[in-house]
Amino acid sequence: MAHGILIIGGGIAGAATAWHLAQRGARDVTLIEREGDFGAHATSQNAAILRTFTEGDATAALAHETAALLSSPPEGFTQVPLLDQKGLILQLGLAGEQELVRWLDTKPDPDKVISLDAAALRERFPWYSGPTEGAYLVEDEGEIDVAALLEAYLRGAREAGVELRAGTGVTRFLRSATGVEGVVLASGEELRASKIIICAGGWAGQLAEAAGSELRLEARRRHLMVTSTDDTIDPSWPIFWSYPEAFYTRPESGGMLLCACDEEVVEPDACRVEPEVGEQIAEKASRLIEGVMDAGCAHLWAGMRTFTSDDDFLIGPDPDVDGLFWAAALGGHGVSCSAGVGRLAAAHLLDEEPSDKTARALDPRRFRVAQPS
Repeated sequence: MAHGILIIGGGIAGAATAWHLAQRGARDVTLIEREGDFGAHATSQNAAILRTFTEGDATAALAHETAALLSSPPEGFTQVPLLDQKGLILQLGLAGEQELVRWLDTKPDPDKVISLDAAALRERFPWYSGPTEGAYLVEDEGEIDVAALLEAYLRGAREAGVELRAGTGVTRFLRSATGVEGVVLASGEELRASKIIICAGGWAGQLAEAAGSELRLEARRRHLMVTSTDDTIDPSWPIFWSYPEAFYTRPESGGMLLCACDEEVVEPDACRVEPEVGEQIAEKASRLIEGVMDAGCAHLWAGMRTFTSDDDFLIGPDPDVDGLFWAAALGGHGVSCSAGVGRLAAAHLLDEEPSDKTARALDPRRFRVAQPS
């Protein structure tokens, strides 16, 4: 059976791409997901934090675009709030001032960023006991309802005619002389398409090789912990993110979610929890947040973040394989950049060739292998 556009991967990137295509009037679109549920991996395992302060201008631009959708969703997009604007405290240290200035130039409402002295920081987050230099409160950022956001993308796509298929894995690509023209599913069914976009998170690297792409992607594991319930935790506390300490935390399920920003290259099918990392999280958390580990650990899990060699996203056509497109290597920013990622991916798929600064920075063709003269 032939399709116009085939989306591989039903996490937040694939869902957002499908929604944007549907909003633009594309109807011959199919989204396939190998798991039985959409968003089963990185989408559901992430920390649900809206943070537009990022390492690159292109990522920040897509995060600002997504922040606008989260705070003011389109009519009919969702019936529930998508963003709890509890605030995000960035502790940058003295060395982060230059990055802050760069980022503020990109922020639509820089007045929402407030400098905090030590007393103001601890007033908003009483348990914090670490360094206080270079602390800022971003008032209009906070916690994302990831499940509601994913469902809104999927529902909008489905209602506009996109075919959604879960429990459908790809075993190989149907190749032409210069590109791809379809896939074979685990059931043996063939799906042919004029354009195929890979939005498969940690498995994008394996699919790149299978499709004949020269692009190389790397999956990296990161652990998160939630402490047991503690009645003294205020669920309205802001998110706290320390750049010098590589650590973030926020209230979660009566406890505190903790992450020490560990990073290790893994095979996507072998992304298992390493208990000793939980000990490292607990040790770092105890140094920075007074009493946080008194209640003990309730849950420890590991998720994947996927990267290219330059750590920027891949959004657009493959450099060498005709008919193959990408919305991948989102490096842990998939949820917080999803609206921008989906819009940009849809524009490429609809042959609009976006060429603004953000599009150019993330275009996979920046990796084109030079041909011999």
